[in-house]
Amino acid sequence: MSELVSVIIPVYNASPFLKDSIESVITQTYSNIEIICINDGSTDNSLQILKSFSDKITIISQENQGLAFSLNVGIKKMKGKWFKWFSPDDVMFANTIETLVNSGEKLHNTIIYSDWELIDEKNNQLRSFEESNYNDLSNFEYNVRLLDRQLINVNTTLIPSSLLQKCSIRDLDDPVAIDYDLFLNAALLFNTKFHLIQKSLIKYRIHNKQLSHQSITKTLDYISKIKNEILQNLDESSRNEYISKLEKYQKTKSVKTKTMEFGMKLFSFMPSWASDRILIFYLNKIRQNR
Repeated sequence: MSELVSVIIPVYNASPFLKDSIESVITQTYSNIEIICINDGSTDNSLQILKSFSDKITIISQENQGLAFSLNVGIKKMKGKWFKWFSPDDVMFANTIETLVNSGEKLHNTIIYSDWELIDEKNNQLRSFEESNYNDLSNFEYNVRLLDRQLINVNTTLIPSSLLQKCSIRDLDDPVAIDYDLFLNAALLFNTKFHLIQKSLIKYRIHNKQLSHQSITKTLDYISKIKNEILQNLDESSRNEYISKLEKYQKTKSVKTKTMEFGMKLFSFMPSWASDRILIFYLNKIRQNR
């Protein structure tokens, strides 16, 4: 019998895209799924949309507590062998979970992730993104690249539920960094592996109201603090080895890549019409050439 997959969807004022997102999960080719939606104090009609699916999903309503709190509420309720964190903005392809589970069953202590497509508010496809394939790297070499920057779109992931028993989702001051914090902790402190499926499995929606658009400069500074904090949890020898290797790796980057990365720091000072275009440029030119 196929293993149960728990899809946790934190929902806050997501009404414009929520129906499409939930329908894409309900219609998966993989049938053994539980869907837990946490309505985190939405003030729009998100709850009404959720209730229209009440025969197919579990709904938990609460006062606004934030992303990490909502995810952890769902995690406490879930029963699946696999945990899938999913955004109410985004859309799965019909075979997304089936494809993820088929790979996950062959691997141990591994977070599975995939390529993805970028769509806009009107469902127009803007671009397909092929993540850098580091499947053949050692854990250490992969972790160096993960310390350099985020490598994974969390909405593509399938995560063993057993990992969350020792590596929790932390409630951080900047919610945009929550997924990266989870991946770093899992990789560096719990020897978790990561495996890329070279196929687009979700449609990731870009729009002006999403958290990741609101203060990229602040987030980059905060992420730097998180890295240092996690490194401090390693023994001195391992910590120094990572720091040394990371410095060497960063020196190998081209001037072009370094320039574009610096340009991202100007992101939050741009008007929304410009920032959208810069984000697409960043994803196009940097993310897939890491």
